[in-house]
Formats: sequence, structure tokens, C-alpha cells
Amino acid sequence: MPGKRARRHFSQLSEFERGLIIWMKTAGWSTLRVAGQVDRSGCAVRNCREKWTRGGTYARKTGSGATRKTTRREDRRIVRQALVDATVTRSTIRADVGVAIVPQTISRHLAEVNLKSKRPFRALPLTPEHRQLRLPWCQSRSMWNITDWQKVGFSDESRFVLGTDDNRVRVWRRPGERYNSPHTVLRHTPAQLV
Repeated sequence: MPGKRARRHFSQLSEFERGLIIWMKTAGWSTLRVAGQVDRSGCAVRNCREKWTRGGTYARKTGSGATRKTTRREDRRIVRQALVDATVTRSTIRADVGVAIVPQTISRHLAEVNLKSKRPFRALPLTPEHRQLRLPWCQSRSMWNITDWQKVGFSDESRFVLGTDDNRVRVWRRPGERYNSPHTVLRHTPAQLV
């Protein structure tokens, strides 16, 4: 999977990987060969090697990186809210948790449990009555040619947004959950047929 490889390139090196990089570079391996062997970027390999040659250590400084804004309990609460109500927004989650965090933090916590914000699958509830109405409509237009169809404008072809918010409902779901979960399918009644 290309996405997994890309994410791995930006995660932190483990102690084992740092030691392996130093050993391979000391043995005379090229940076490109070491990067391919440990599945990391060449920049990460060079930085690890430079840290070793300058300071004599390859360990990370303790406390480096951003401090956590949420506790583990708040992280679980964020995930639970998205699982209970798939259409909950990030601002609603942030208000409910009560911690001053940016929306990207909420998205990151949900991505850690493989929940992504997607557009819901829209399903038309085709009842027997709908089928009966559609059949004559289709049969009356079955002999139309391209010229006839060019005169028809379908109202659901394009979506135009003049402002910043498109008011589109989004749902939190895992990959492959498009049709399985009832929370990720929005049902609506079709428009009146002409």
C-alpha cells in the first residue's frame, strides 16, 4: 500500500532502526541502500548518522515533540463520539470534550483508529410504487436520440457553492464500511418524476 509506506516515512525511528542505521553506515553501506533496507527516507538516514557523528549518540532527546493537549480518557471519548454518531462534526466533538484543541487534532485521533471523514453513500428507497412510476417514464423516452437528451437538464449534475461551507453532511467511517453500517447511508426520497 503506497499510503502506509508514505506514513511510515514520517514516523519516528525506533531504537532498533537507529542502531541498525549506524551499524550499516559504519560498515560502509551507502545512504540509499540503508534507506531502502530500513524502509525510511534518505534524509532520516543522514540525520541519524549526523547525530551519531556529532554527539556520539543516536537516541532521541527526552521530551522532544509537542506536548499532548488531551488525556487518554479524552482521546477515547473523541473516538466513542464518532462511533456512536457518525455524522457528528469536529466542532461538536471539541465542545463536548471541553479541551481547547484544533480540529486537526480530532481528525488525527480518529485517523489513529482508522476513522476518516467521508461523504455518506446516498441510497434511494425504491419501493414498488417508485418502480411503477419509473418504468413508464423510462419506456416513454426509450426511443429518444442524442438531440432529445441534449435538451434535458438534470438538476443533480452539479453542485455550486458560493460561500465557504457547502452544508454537506459527512460521516466518520472505516475503509470498506460504505454500505455495511446504517450510520453511513443517508436515505432520502427521490424528486417528483416529470
